[in-house]
Amino acid sequence: MKIKKDQWMIGLICIVLGIFVAIQFKAVQKNVLQGLSPIQKSTQLVTELTKIKNERDLLQSEVETLAARLKEIEESESKGSVLIKNLNEDLNRYKALSGLVDVAGQGIEILIDNPQASIDSTYESNLVYDYELILSMVNELNAAGAEAISINDQRVLSTTEIRAAGNDINVNKIPQNLPLIIRAIGNSITLDNAITNRMGIVSELRDRKYVVEVKRMEKVTISKYAGVVEFRYANIVQP
Repeated sequence: MKIKKDQWMIGLICIVLGIFVAIQFKAVQKNVLQGLSPIQKSTQLVTELTKIKNERDLLQSEVETLAARLKEIEESESKGSVLIKNLNEDLNRYKALSGLVDVAGQGIEILIDNPQASIDSTYESNLVYDYELILSMVNELNAAGAEAISINDQRVLSTTEIRAAGNDINVNKIPQNLPLIIRAIGNSITLDNAITNRMGIVSELRDRKYVVEVKRMEKVTISKYAGVVEFRYANIVQP
């Protein structure tokens, strides 16, 4: 790591600095001062000590420079770590909003099925013919603040189509079997009240004899969108 390397360099320079001063002083005493008069020894000693002090100051300056560089690197990496963390949080939030990751939280689960066949009935209810009621259900959930919705584990996106196709209801271009299980993440009380009020979509479904069950749940898990979202005509507008 870059920081550990610089810390090691600073420590090494400090050690070398102390050893260098000690060795130089001893060398002056042993070699330079031999055979000189006391006055000459004093003058030579002052000269050598001044030289050693200058060299020490140079090394000390290098230590301070490296210390400042180390601090700058630590601050830079610290800011970089915070930036990367924030970017990852934003990325995960946008992935969740785009339906590209699994999500979980409190919410509701709704089961919708065709009524049992009755020989007395003059009109046979069939969700394939009334698929717009499923659209209304999704719309009411969105209006109530649902943060994620799935139908039979198909994640509902802005590009999701819910439509009749032959004898089936297609969601994300995939035929769905009944019963439909609609899951929504959000405030479970708010979501429940939004669809079960007296004139709500659940009442309308039941008036048409469809089987509807609504459960509030502490944890609802919604899978990510399994397909690929492509934009062929929409381009990002640069500021």
